[in-house]
Amino acid sequence: MKHRTKITTRLAAVAGLALSVAPVNATVIISAPFSGSFTEVSNSNEQFYSGDQSGSDLLKVLTATSVSGWRFENGADPAELNDGIHGDFPPGDAEGAWTTVGAVVEYNFGPNALGYDITGIQSIASWTGVGFGNQVWTVEVKPVGGDYALLATVDYTPFNLLNGNLHPDSAGASKVNLTGLDATGIEFIRFTAGSTLGNSVDNQFVWREIDVFGIATVPEPSSTALLGLAALAVALRRRRV
Repeated sequence: MKHRTKITTRLAAVAGLALSVAPVNATVIISAPFSGSFTEVSNSNEQFYSGDQSGSDLLKVLTATSVSGWRFENGADPAELNDGIHGDFPPGDAEGAWTTVGAVVEYNFGPNALGYDITGIQSIASWTGVGFGNQVWTVEVKPVGGDYALLATVDYTPFNLLNGNLHPDSAGASKVNLTGLDATGIEFIRFTAGSTLGNSVDNQFVWREIDVFGIATVPEPSSTALLGLAALAVALRRRRV
């Protein structure tokens, strides 16, 4: 199924003019041959999406297999990306991951030999100012026995600096949800932080939480039937011996 890039919210064209209520700098692209849809929302309250994070998604109990390029000031730590806690600031602990451009985190989903079917991803970013509530990132997936492929690119920057300075429009929270994804048999997933291109200090952001939703991959019905027939044939042979 071919992917069609879509803006989250659209107004119908009136008198030949198409108007959109989504920010012009809001972009999510789900890569072919994958498919799915998305929503993007933001709020000037940096705690607005606190409580929306999941405590039971596929990443919740995992330790990252690869981590590079992150900042650790103010208690920020990429280990907090998937701990199910949004966190607050102040006092003193960012309770989230402070990105640099190109920061990477990778997870192995675990023991299921056939991998996992990824159906959704939720990403929350927020901060008290300097545009760190924006979020720009890519996500790649690696199927069992395969190579990494780009699943989606997110570039959502609703908060802006004014001449590089703090101002009310630079504080807040953003949330991106990718839904209806069809990445199947996935063993590894990798997130890479991008550049917010002047919408925050040093083009960075504070990632509060990443949630990945899905289920363990199960054999196709035809495969299951063949396995059953093979087991039956073995049992019959054993009876004859």
